[in-house]
Amino acid sequence: MKRVPNRTSGFSLLELMIVVAVIGIIAGIAVPNLLASRATANERAILATLRTLSTAQAQCRGQAVLDIDHDGQGEALGLGELAGTEQLRSGDGRLVPSSLSASVGTLDAFGYAHNKGYLLALYLPDVTGTGVLATPTNAGAVHPNYAEVAWSCLAWPITRGNTGTACYFVNQTGEILVATTAPYSGMTSIPLAGSALVGVPPTQIVAGALAVNTVGADGNFWHVLQ
Repeated sequence: MKRVPNRTSGFSLLELMIVVAVIGIIAGIAVPNLLASRATANERAILATLRTLSTAQAQCRGQAVLDIDHDGQGEALGLGELAGTEQLRSGDGRLVPSSLSASVGTLDAFGYAHNKGYLLALYLPDVTGTGVLATPTNAGAVHPNYAEVAWSCLAWPITRGNTGTACYFVNQTGEILVATTAPYSGMTSIPLAGSALVGVPPTQIVAGALAVNTVGADGNFWHVLQ
């Protein structure tokens, strides 16, 4: 009786190469789509945050929640003040109820908030109209009269091209401007307080006009978000 030799079943080298190539193709398609979807979701979330922030600022200023110079005119608040995570600059305790979520009002060591793959910076004007980060350390530098008429907030990706692409700007006008090609990314490239304004240096937030469908003070093209 003739014996048949045993054979070990498995993939040949050619079959393994084909499998690896197919996996590579699928990954090449799926990963960019996944990153793009995440970036889009982050941008939608940060836009919702900026709209809430703009509304909260208008309400607090209208109600004179903060009126350090006691002239009956409400002043803009910082992120921590709006979220109730910091004391008001007036020393009158915390805002209750808060107008923003605690996560938006929790600042890192540099004065920025982290939210949905984006960094946020809220600026208030000093005596020269220059925007300074709204942090407890800078509270004494904020000019009460200027804070009644001007503030700005910018949001940019923590990692551009990964957690988001566009940079956003909003101020006391309530309009949200976007710069889709601005290279701002994390701590390596940070937008200045008046980046989306014209007629003033990029550090100024008092007296400038919005860069509507034009190049802003930072050299980037900005347009109004529809």
